[in-house]
Amino acid sequence: MFSLYLIAENNIKSIHIISKQIMKNILSIFIACILVFIIPFHSFSQDSLKTNNFIPRKNVIRYNLTPNIFGFSSAIFGYERVVKSHQSFSINAGYLSIGKSGKKENEDYKLTSTKSSSGFSFAADYRFYLKKENKNPAPSGVYLAPYFLHYTLDHSVGIKSLDDNATNPETIVDSKININSLGLELGYQFNIKNRFTIDMILIGPSYSAYKAKMDVVGGLVPPDGELDETLEALRDILFAKYPWLETLIDEGEVDIKGNRTHWGMGFRYVLQIGYRF
Repeated sequence: MFSLYLIAENNIKSIHIISKQIMKNILSIFIACILVFIIPFHSFSQDSLKTNNFIPRKNVIRYNLTPNIFGFSSAIFGYERVVKSHQSFSINAGYLSIGKSGKKENEDYKLTSTKSSSGFSFAADYRFYLKKENKNPAPSGVYLAPYFLHYTLDHSVGIKSLDDNATNPETIVDSKININSLGLELGYQFNIKNRFTIDMILIGPSYSAYKAKMDVVGGLVPPDGELDETLEALRDILFAKYPWLETLIDEGEVDIKGNRTHWGMGFRYVLQIGYRF
């Protein structure tokens, strides 16, 4: 799940180093899914089609597995509707939040508790299934689609210093991230026994706008010098838990005193399971 953002031309080389490793990890997960799940199911489906004709059905309901793979808490459902023999539109929407598992400290600070974590995801696309590449009509086979994607992530945590003072109080920090993307995706949808589907968006370049902000909202408010240090520590811990977040923010810097909008390029990867009717 999810997006890669390039902020400025003079940062392209350094961000490419980060993005290369992240994309390598993402592709490894998708390759594993293909080897373990997709190929056996696809082979079974092809064998069944030798004796059973493909039955066109106009609707697909589905569940998005991708955020769970990357450690998020989510419940995102989708619906696809065939509008022509090789065209369809689809929407996805649901709950999405930063998970509680993973690394919770660095050398100097630790997260004491999660006060709240919430979020929302919405996506829509219009799919063109390629007639020359696909044996069956929509929703089956290779497709290209323009898409729109929105994420909202709100996360409030307590953080405190790991110094010798055992009574050192916590600082409560709110983190907010909003992302809007427009792009073009390439995907493949497998049909199994004319009922079940596995939908994979393999690559989806996009042009995106995001806002990232951190604010101290309670607990101990550190003095100016330590305030930046505390927010930077939280940023680093979140980056360690979710490496893709680092690519949302220019060279690992977060705007801690305002809420600016940035534009950049991104990518989308999705794995979904569905039911046709």
